[in-house]
Amino acid sequence: MRFILQTLRSERMINGKSCRLYLSALVFMLILPCLTFAAGEDTAQLTFRKTAVSQKKSHSDAYTVRHGEVLSSIIRTIPGITEKDVPRYYRLTRELNPEITDIDKIYAGQTIILPTGLPDSGKGETNRAASRAYKIRKGDTLLRIVYREMGVTSRAWDAVRAVQAANPRIIDVNKIYEGQTILLPEGGAAILLAESPSAAGPAVPDPQVEKAAPEEAPAALKAEPKGAVVLPPAQRLAAIKHIITKMKGNMMTSGNYYLPVSDTEQLTIDCSVIPVVELDGRTTVFLDTASRSSTPLKKLISEHWKNYHLIKINDQDDIIIVLKKIFKNTPGYEISKAQKPLVAGSAPSVEIVTDWVITKKISRSSSHDMLGIRFVGPNDALLPRAVVNYVAGHSLAIVEVSPEKGIVEKPQEIYSLPPVVTLPSSPCVDFAWALITHLNIQAERNIDVRTFNIDQDGFNLSVKADISVTDNDRRTLVFARTLPEQFIEILQKTGDKLIFLSDDADPAANMERILKGMNLVYTTGYFNFSGPDKNQAPYHFGFMGTKIKTDKNIYIVNFDLNRELRGLLHETWEAEIVQY
Repeated sequence: MRFILQTLRSERMINGKSCRLYLSALVFMLILPCLTFAAGEDTAQLTFRKTAVSQKKSHSDAYTVRHGEVLSSIIRTIPGITEKDVPRYYRLTRELNPEITDIDKIYAGQTIILPTGLPDSGKGETNRAASRAYKIRKGDTLLRIVYREMGVTSRAWDAVRAVQAANPRIIDVNKIYEGQTILLPEGGAAILLAESPSAAGPAVPDPQVEKAAPEEAPAALKAEPKGAVVLPPAQRLAAIKHIITKMKGNMMTSGNYYLPVSDTEQLTIDCSVIPVVELDGRTTVFLDTASRSSTPLKKLISEHWKNYHLIKINDQDDIIIVLKKIFKNTPGYEISKAQKPLVAGSAPSVEIVTDWVITKKISRSSSHDMLGIRFVGPNDALLPRAVVNYVAGHSLAIVEVSPEKGIVEKPQEIYSLPPVVTLPSSPCVDFAWALITHLNIQAERNIDVRTFNIDQDGFNLSVKADISVTDNDRRTLVFARTLPEQFIEILQKTGDKLIFLSDDADPAANMERILKGMNLVYTTGYFNFSGPDKNQAPYHFGFMGTKIKTDKNIYIVNFDLNRELRGLLHETWEAEIVQY
């Protein structure tokens, strides 16, 4: 190859016929049959972004509950907390205190563990909490946790020490216990690089990262694997193709790809040897998975075709490193460690915890704007298809990757659901009747109620109640209009309970009057449903509504709830959705 290129540079060989001859030689070398994957030089392109992190590490603190305090008020006292942080800190607190069966029922003198936030950065902004709770599973070690959960692929023992510093209760890094909850610094390697020089070591050169010398580890942990998820070549290629396709790109792993060199010549690429990735922004990336290319050839492609890039993929590269290499050459995409749950939808809003996120800056109306990658272990629960399908309809694709199987996903759930019950929002009397009868309360419509008696008052006079409910000889009367004060006094003296509705009022206000007037147990507010509460994958969603407690949990909402989510609620939480 070097000889050919040197010959091409010589003036004696610069003629059309010879140039074409030697260019053909270059093409022939490019499309030679695929050799066994070589363990070549590691050219992983890693970009570490330092984040503004306080020298004081985030950790957990013990807090003694005082008289009259509730958890939400306690959380708001944590330094650096904003109102947006409260739900997340609520979940962290619940995870840090697994021995408390109901975190909402705390009492004075009780000790709870709180996740401590970071203090003010001094730049007028408040830092978010730089840690997340993790429950230790059977077979876990700290080294395995930093590889799998934090995505650390180098300087792993710096990461282990960072985890130990964030959890003062860990005295010996070799002694952690199943079921124990610890805090993991978020940001993976980025957090490590933001630590003090004594903790982080020398800076990493940009962006061509040299191979570091093997790190010394205790004998008990030396057998730990390196890398986040290193799949066999075929599974890795399939996973990359799946992710690229989810982002509405195209990846060719068979057939030929042609690049015109001139009006009469073209460069032919065998896609089974060098897969081709096409992305938005007119960017094409060639994946050299067999170390067949050379620097001059890479330069040749980049000089002739500005939006075409050839990158080297080593057999030790995990899928995140491969994706980083691909998207490094594409201005329309960005891949980064997930710092917070990904959110999609509004009614309801769904949060999903992932490990990595790909953001698409250049998007079409039919494309996904984001894609979350979640690594799962053999004992990890997969996300329900109802959740994955819902967020997919709101510009968020989710991909789950197993180190053993590659791309995995939970089978499609089939829910047997009756049609959703819809209450007529108006007129108010129809709304009231539909609600009362749906709650299986015996009632009558258009009942004459006597207010004056001829034997007692000398004349008869009655008033018509729109709805009448009798329970244990006590009558509740519902009126969709006002009554004279005299009539109200007479009816109340007889022991009747009166409920007044109005067509001018919001249906929610009328519903509250009905529920309160009939002494039904109900709650109005925001209801949160968390997968981990049901031993499921880490997802959360919620909505505003009214919950009525009968023999089942009835949630009344004023929006159309996705059918699959409704099925998930029914199956997992035994919840019935009623809308108006």
